[in-house]
Amino acid sequence: MAKPIVYLILGCKGSDQFRVIADLIEFGTSDEEKSALFHSSDDAGEVASDFEVKHREVTQAAYSFEAGKLALEVDEATDLVFVVADGRGDPSDFVEAFHGWLPEGGCELGRVITVLHSDLAIGNEEASPWFACCIHFSDVVLLSRREKVGNKEIKVFLDRYEEECFPCLWEYVKKGRVGNPSLVLDTQSRRISRIFDEPEVFDDDDEEEAWEDDIAGDITKDPYLKTASGGKRAKELPDIGAFL
Repeated sequence: MAKPIVYLILGCKGSDQFRVIADLIEFGTSDEEKSALFHSSDDAGEVASDFEVKHREVTQAAYSFEAGKLALEVDEATDLVFVVADGRGDPSDFVEAFHGWLPEGGCELGRVITVLHSDLAIGNEEASPWFACCIHFSDVVLLSRREKVGNKEIKVFLDRYEEECFPCLWEYVKKGRVGNPSLVLDTQSRRISRIFDEPEVFDDDDEEEAWEDDIAGDITKDPYLKTASGGKRAKELPDIGAFL
């Protein structure tokens, strides 16, 4: 029996992520597929108001995220799982916890998706490192909440990531809808982070290639998950709550 496919959803609170996930389930999955949504207990209100799926079978539950550990149980009959990170915390903490949960969670990773609060992320130098962290781990970035951002500003923002050769897919969100939900839910890896990759070892690897392979799957080599002296992250992020 195939393992359920799990999607990790990053982004700050108020990004319309639950409307987006509802759209992905409604129009990006088949009639036969069963989906499950797992969210923070703090997001229960937004789930109640924004998460509406009329024509697909989907269950909802809150996960436990305490002391750096993520706890949730997935029914083996589930096909697709959507885990929405706490939108007020440090995304690197949640990604690390998700990475620790995944091997025992009975699921196979589909993609990491960021629902980007464009009004907060674009042109906001103080908050931008928080969103840059989300994008670093993502296969897909969905540009939501663009009411106050001009096309020129968006182009400058996207050009910077293109110049840095980020492989992630960029898609626009309009009123909680994406243009091609099936494309977003495709499981092809497009993320720049390698923490979810399996190392490949070949007998004829030279030292440089062996070092590159050693990065795959190792959270201690990821720039956002490295720790410095005192146990703090090597890259400290701003408190996103100050901007919400």
